[in-house]
Amino acid sequence: MSPASLRRASFAFLVATVLLSGSLAVAKGKGPVPEDYLKGRIIISDKALPTSWTSVGSFVSTVKGMNKATLWYDKKTGKLTIQYAAFFAKPVNDVQVNLVLYDITNGAHTQKVSTENFMQRGDRVLFNSVVFDKEDIEGNKKYMMTIEDRRQIIASGTFILREVGPNYSGKVTFTDEDTKPKEN
Repeated sequence: MSPASLRRASFAFLVATVLLSGSLAVAKGKGPVPEDYLKGRIIISDKALPTSWTSVGSFVSTVKGMNKATLWYDKKTGKLTIQYAAFFAKPVNDVQVNLVLYDITNGAHTQKVSTENFMQRGDRVLFNSVVFDKEDIEGNKKYMMTIEDRRQIIASGTFILREVGPNYSGKVTFTDEDTKPKEN
């Protein structure tokens, strides 16, 4: 990717990131919270994730079931809105974390884009969304999405980003010129 293209992709990534909610409802009282079960994970979906719950177990089960391993660009627009929830093992002692996207298709970790996410100090979860455009982020590749605090990964998730390629019928048509014997 050229430097100009990388800047454009980073800018598009930054502009497309929209804060949905600073955090889940904080559980008051004793007992485990979803962050205890999902710590270190990013749940990635193409549907809106729930931000409240009546039971921790049902919430954890629901969001795990919504996690997508494969996402598709829209055929008409060439865009994809990804909803994600990042769960942290311990409270983040900062108001800013970075969302970083790595291409891990061939085993290497090639950073594609990075953008800032803002939250309240002490939160253990971040709900957000991002819009990908197939002109900036290539399809048919495997990506790792991370949330990093001071360059330390505090949550991650992987997915394969697909796009529909050219549609070939498999039918071949020859012209009379193609089938004419060649003269030596």
